[in-house]
Amino acid sequence: MSPPQIIIFLCVCAQLHLACSSDSVGADGGSTVGADAGGGATGGAGGNGGATDAGGGATGGAGGNGGATDAGDDATGGTGGNGGATDAGGGATGGADGGRGTDGSDGQSLAPTITSFKAVPMALPSAGKSTLSWVVSGADSVSIDHGVGTVAGQSVDITVSATTTYTLTATNTRGSSTAGLTVTVGAPTGVDPPGGNRFAAMVAPVDGETFLGPAVDLRLIGVAKDANNYRGNGPGGGHSQAASVQFFVDGVSLLTVDAANSDYWVFKGFVPALSLPPGDHTVFVRAIYSATPGPTGQADSRPVTITVNAPPPYGQTVEMAGDLTLAEAASWVGTAASRIRVNGHGHVIRGTGAAAIDWQYVDFYDLGNAADTAANGIDVTTTGNVSVQNCRFDYSNPTRFSLGGTATADIRGNLFRSNMRQPLGQLPYGDSHPAIKLTGGSTGKKTFAGNNVGAGWVDFQAVNQWTVGGDTDADSNILVGPRAGIHFDYMGRSGASSNIIVKRNYSDHIYYGGWSQGNNLEAGGNSSLVAEHNILIGSSWTIRGMAGEFRYNLVLMGGEDWMWLDTGANVHHNLFVGGDNNRSGLYNTYNNTDILIQNNTLDGMNGMTGGVNAILVTGSETVTSNLFMNLPYTSVTVNGTLMADYNLFWNSKSPPYSDARMPAHDMSADPQLSSPAAHAYEFDEKAVWLRTQAVHDILSAYRAKYLPKVGSPVIDEGDPTPFGAGNDIGAIGNGTANAADLFGR
Repeated sequence: MSPPQIIIFLCVCAQLHLACSSDSVGADGGSTVGADAGGGATGGAGGNGGATDAGGGATGGAGGNGGATDAGDDATGGTGGNGGATDAGGGATGGADGGRGTDGSDGQSLAPTITSFKAVPMALPSAGKSTLSWVVSGADSVSIDHGVGTVAGQSVDITVSATTTYTLTATNTRGSSTAGLTVTVGAPTGVDPPGGNRFAAMVAPVDGETFLGPAVDLRLIGVAKDANNYRGNGPGGGHSQAASVQFFVDGVSLLTVDAANSDYWVFKGFVPALSLPPGDHTVFVRAIYSATPGPTGQADSRPVTITVNAPPPYGQTVEMAGDLTLAEAASWVGTAASRIRVNGHGHVIRGTGAAAIDWQYVDFYDLGNAADTAANGIDVTTTGNVSVQNCRFDYSNPTRFSLGGTATADIRGNLFRSNMRQPLGQLPYGDSHPAIKLTGGSTGKKTFAGNNVGAGWVDFQAVNQWTVGGDTDADSNILVGPRAGIHFDYMGRSGASSNIIVKRNYSDHIYYGGWSQGNNLEAGGNSSLVAEHNILIGSSWTIRGMAGEFRYNLVLMGGEDWMWLDTGANVHHNLFVGGDNNRSGLYNTYNNTDILIQNNTLDGMNGMTGGVNAILVTGSETVTSNLFMNLPYTSVTVNGTLMADYNLFWNSKSPPYSDARMPAHDMSADPQLSSPAAHAYEFDEKAVWLRTQAVHDILSAYRAKYLPKVGSPVIDEGDPTPFGAGNDIGAIGNGTANAADLFGR
């Protein structure tokens, strides 16, 4: 057994604005709801956030560090410095809230700024020493709890004997700021999604989202399952849903939805203009079970935490009295310390032409017709360059940019809040709509990076030369929530896009069934698409239409399938973990050909005994150097042409191939891996949303979990043909160096 690990989770205080509405008509917040400029009126948490919605910071040039919150600004801005959640490789790091000053309008009224608070090392074999370090400005004193006490300088050595959450407090005469991190001793307990015949779970808002008061509009989505309710005389017609649900905020029931108004076992609704004071608030859903079908009872979901902040001042406020043309809205440039507020009042920004778009630090609110929330709130077609950076979109209809000619685009560091008003419902298209639509065949380089999306997907149709994500932690797009995902070319437009890179993103479509056809990464049959170093979680099928190269990705908890394969797919060095696979894991149902499946690790986690197979072969496939483990069903079902060899099977159903073949170099043996995952989530998704835990860190941690031990039979025993000498079996190597061994690196 491998030694236990110490895993660091960082919690920070920070700010963000959400004002939720829906696909139905919510309250028109108009100018009553500002956008989160960070510390704003509370003087605090503001400015740059390395991580996400670090707000706009306080004004007066002080900008406080926003640390990790929801998706907005990147790590630049006011004098308050760079906040943030960058990983720094040595432990979880991150900014904190800029404090709780007075009014946030004067740079001299700010509480201290905490730029970072981290612990090194990240992993110890047992209890031992760690070093806490911090960067703080404007403080008269700094202290750490749990007996550490008042500290000087920028670091202190501590002895960690048990899981402990440390809070750093920086104080001056104007207030105090805090940042926290948890040092977990021993193997992480991990988190599994709820299950069984009856359960309740929250889907929206996302855990960790921050809203702007005093009037908060909430979009609420929850799941309430009752497998006993399967007869037509049951509640809602017997579609496995509870009789009703109640949504609670701070223990007060604010919305009841009955089974007749549910989408199978998904319940949704809206609470407009909810008065919530600044601070943290808990939200949960309660499932109510009736005597029919019985037994009566209730089940509560795990609560999520949201934070409400007071509105900040703005450097400029635009009140739209009608639709604006492309020329009228082409340039709005604010700063982290002086954001721009655009109150749409139900109007649209629309236009066609050659004008360039330059929007920076703009908070868009109530754009588009609230009576037709599928219609765009921003609808722009241009051959000019588009730059949309550090903006926030909430309580608005979808945004659309269509780019032609040689137009370039840089859509970066923005927040598409979970209160975007696009419909989300039973079907993926028609009933549901994306948060942002990107179309047009411009030949210029285009980037969508560093954005957070809390509901709906990012939609690309017939596009060219897009990079989604990028090489750094700051480039990662974080998508979490209902119908979250990245989609290319669906519904009859397969293969319409070209030259696409999808890199270093995190996408969790929070999905418990009920809604039909959950999809996450839609690859669209595009042969030139490369998807690498991503974390993709959930949905009916986590990836569909893969015809390009899929490498170095972590795929967790697929439903019916991990992936739909298309002709020419090259799938290598990926880690597939958990899920049901009750149709197939890697699914080739349309006789697609020339598919390569090489050097993947497929860990079923001893899941669904009702699973069908890990790989379905219909057309033609090459399956080599893969590690199959913990699969209580057939590993490879052969209904087509298969070339297979150099695979290893462990703790899985025998025979591994449906045709009982026995390739010469296959093995059945314990792969002797370090500490394979025992739970669906062995990381903190809230920290991912807040950008205090990076995609690269999680991939590195999973590399360590699935690393072969010295003496493992997989080391250097893979097929040498595709990747050369030193090729191991599985996604992760530990023998002779091999250039293709890049998972988690």
